[in-house]
Amino acid sequence: MKSFFIFITFLTITFIGISCSKEKQEDTVNPGYNNSGSLQSSNQTNSTSTNNNASSSKYEYPDNNGIGPIKEITLGAIDQNLVIQGTKIFNMQCISCHKLDSRDVGPSLRNVTKMNTPLYIMNYLLNTTEMQKQDPLMQKLVSEYKIMMPDQQLTRDGAWAILEYLRSVEK
Repeated sequence: MKSFFIFITFLTITFIGISCSKEKQEDTVNPGYNNSGSLQSSNQTNSTSTNNNASSSKYEYPDNNGIGPIKEITLGAIDQNLVIQGTKIFNMQCISCHKLDSRDVGPSLRNVTKMNTPLYIMNYLLNTTEMQKQDPLMQKLVSEYKIMMPDQQLTRDGAWAILEYLRSVEK
């Protein structure tokens, strides 16, 4: 019994260590972005543009695009190659604290794309610590969940892939 407990403890610590790793995620995806902070989907079918003047009642904070490097995103149809990459990243780095349909250590994420702008999500993924300190929504969530999300050290490609994954699971 003691050996079993040690084994489970070891697995848990290993899993937490991997999910909270500070190492940069190496991605093979390459969505278009430039030094001005703009992102453009490689799949431009049915594109819609989201920028700092976004205003739609579907967003919890329609004029809040977060604090970070991304200033504009042009969304197209969901890129299935990025969804695959985003699923891998989500399963490696996010799933230990976030589920799609239920509250866990952090909030459920199934429809986070309906509550926040793509810019907000991207900036949060790329600038997690600063947003948790300065953004009113993130401060509210940290207060509610009593824990800060560790910075996952995502690349822009990795954050874009997670955004595409989250868009793909939206109901």
